[in-house]
Amino acid sequence: MTEKIAENFYKITLPMPFRLQHVHVFAIVHGDKVALFDTGVNTHEAFTKLEGSLKSIGKSIRHIDRIYITHFHTDHCGIAGRIKDISGASIYMSEIDTLRIHRDQDTGLDVSKLTAFYRQQGLDNNFISALVELLDYFRKSTIPFRIDEHFADFERQTVGDKDFEVIPVPGHTSGQVCFFFRKEGILLSGDHVLPHITPNLSPDPYNPGFRPLKSFLDSLQTVEFLPVAKVYPSHGEPFENLRARVEEIREHHQERKNLVFDSVRGGPKTTYQVSLDIFGINLPEFDQFLAVNEAFAHLIELEEEGLISRDKKDEIILYSAV
Repeated sequence: MTEKIAENFYKITLPMPFRLQHVHVFAIVHGDKVALFDTGVNTHEAFTKLEGSLKSIGKSIRHIDRIYITHFHTDHCGIAGRIKDISGASIYMSEIDTLRIHRDQDTGLDVSKLTAFYRQQGLDNNFISALVELLDYFRKSTIPFRIDEHFADFERQTVGDKDFEVIPVPGHTSGQVCFFFRKEGILLSGDHVLPHITPNLSPDPYNPGFRPLKSFLDSLQTVEFLPVAKVYPSHGEPFENLRARVEEIREHHQERKNLVFDSVRGGPKTTYQVSLDIFGINLPEFDQFLAVNEAFAHLIELEEEGLISRDKKDEIILYSAV
């Protein structure tokens, strides 16, 4: 489905073979060219849908001259390399996420680092092996590409008659950005602010000092008072009251943090055991991985606040209430 959201500005909904089933990308027509914001996942269905959507507004893949990417996950940049091969488009991304995706493309996953990190969280070897295989699948599902330019924080870009600001919003990834069109009052929020769910907050095994929950909550402050008339997320329907949604998300994470604290009050637990207390035992494998990541994000903030402590036993980290 293609929807006009402003003059020469379109929302394009593409299918994807994951639980959310869709991702929105955005196109601005400027002269005989098109600027694309995110690209969708690397599947035949998504590429065909993008072709058809562009055709409906009188354009084609060959007209794309630049691609702005919110973050490095495959549903947001999976076909950027294919588009670049066809049209020669320049690709823009934050420097932090560029380093991550170039490293993954050049050297593959650092299996030893991933294994060591998730073993510390209490996952067994079978789970870790399945996880590495899954993460490698996601890596390979993105067509390799190189970034042409990095965003600077809060820099301004111009596409045709439209100006936008690049808003850094680390949390979901270390280098995610949103795009704010001040004149139109439009925020392309990527996976930062979603209407009905919250983005998964994942640790970065390559950057042990990264605090995903703190970064995410700080990033909510970055966007909440922007003069936004309408938020266009990457998943779900557009919505209007950004400040109210930000407050809902804050309350959600406070409730989640309270549950995590209650879990470790019962005695020393691994991150994996805490995730079972919070999310249950009957999750699909990938969802269980996301649950571990979410539990970890809250545990390290509780530790930072001095409410819990950690001990290590046989290379496995155990958390306890102080």
